[in-house]
Amino acid sequence: MLTDWLLIRRAAAELQTRFAGARARDVGRLPDGRTAIALWGKGSESLLCVDAFGSPPLVTVEAGELPIAVEPGFVRALGAALRGTTLLGAKARRGDRLIRLEFGSRSRFGVTDGYALILELVPRFGNLVLCKGETVVAALREFSLAENGTRAILAGQAYQPPPLRDANAVPRAIAENYDPVEAAAIVERFGAETMPLDDIFVYRRAGALAQVHLVALPALVDAAMTREPSLLACFVEARAGAGASQAQKGDPRRAALQKKLRDRERRTAGELEGIGKQRLRAAGRDAIRTEGEAIFATLHDLADDAARDEAKERAAGLFARYRKLGASLPHLDERERHLREQLDAIRTLQWEAERASDAELGDAIEAARSLDGRPQSASAPRPKKKRREPLEFRLASGARVVVGRTPLENADVTFRIGRPDDLWFHVQNQPSAHVILQRDDRGPIGEADIEAAAALAAHHSKAKTSPKVTVDYTQRKHVRKRPAAAPGLVFYTNPKSVTVTPRPQP
Repeated sequence: MLTDWLLIRRAAAELQTRFAGARARDVGRLPDGRTAIALWGKGSESLLCVDAFGSPPLVTVEAGELPIAVEPGFVRALGAALRGTTLLGAKARRGDRLIRLEFGSRSRFGVTDGYALILELVPRFGNLVLCKGETVVAALREFSLAENGTRAILAGQAYQPPPLRDANAVPRAIAENYDPVEAAAIVERFGAETMPLDDIFVYRRAGALAQVHLVALPALVDAAMTREPSLLACFVEARAGAGASQAQKGDPRRAALQKKLRDRERRTAGELEGIGKQRLRAAGRDAIRTEGEAIFATLHDLADDAARDEAKERAAGLFARYRKLGASLPHLDERERHLREQLDAIRTLQWEAERASDAELGDAIEAARSLDGRPQSASAPRPKKKRREPLEFRLASGARVVVGRTPLENADVTFRIGRPDDLWFHVQNQPSAHVILQRDDRGPIGEADIEAAAALAAHHSKAKTSPKVTVDYTQRKHVRKRPAAAPGLVFYTNPKSVTVTPRPQP
């Protein structure tokens, strides 16, 4: 429904009409992983959001603000290129699921400098590609000919769009509702250079979006039909409906766990903010001491003993405040360190709650109990239940790679399966699976095996959709559990790093 090439052309035409001439204020990554461009035009700001890896990939226009966060490399490159430029136009190629957004700025000498952002909205192969002219500057997902076979998307090389199968292909929804002559006429009209911006036909069942198209679909007699002006608004509705549908089908324990983690994250972040305010007060303690010293320096100017005693008492109170603020700093340091570790644990568990299947959700719930300050002791009897074995891969060299899929599996992979001299992998500064690389003969491990294990760790991480991911690795003996923390939360030392492309298979 949402990936017909005719609908993609209609979306491009709507973007052209609504936002040509709008200024790109900023670029960022939303908490759900989408890339967003803040566009200012006609007195208001909108977020142009692209979910390149969604099912299906979608472009939407929404209200909101970009988060303040450290952005991955592609988003940083996109922001550096587009910030302050103007959206000159949007167009889509006939028969293709691509939208090309042209951004430009004019120098004081009248020279136009511009970039093109290409939205590849192809199911299962979505991508965002930033080009200058026809040369790739950066891409959300880069790949070589060895990985794709038909084309490469690499920085510095000429941009190649996906192969065009048939520019005159008739979308299935039209083919099913019209005879071939009528269908061809529809394709010709809406596939013309100038796309008509007629109201679209929107079908809903029980209030939920069922189908959207440029023409009436008589076969949908059981659905309520309305005519609406914005396809982009329907894309927003479709995306929200898909999320709600997924939530309804899932285990209700997941929603409860996610709410618990959100509440804990909010409280922890609030306490960190309070510590920041206390630090500001402590930072001003020198002014308090100076004020007290100034009082003592002027005691001889006071007329009588009563005034001097009152001044001494006021100075003593200031010095007491100064000492108390200074004494609080070590406590604030320790409390802040603990809270930051807890916030890191919460965010790791949030990712574990998202990635766990319904069958694995119990492990995430059990791991989250540690946040209540009641971690299960090692001597406490644990309920016996059959656990799946962790993922295991054999490499061409004979080496073995083991991947944890839940917090409990991570702990098992690291501390039961991992031997002291085996290599242990974890994505740098991101939640990820624990991965062990070992040889049965305990022989030396080659670079190719290290890259294969790192690529698996990257795929089983929060950064799995990034084109390049930095993975740390060290010997397992340099990994230790965090005290009183959830299973799978660790400290590690002596790491080396490798940058890889995430892969689900070696």
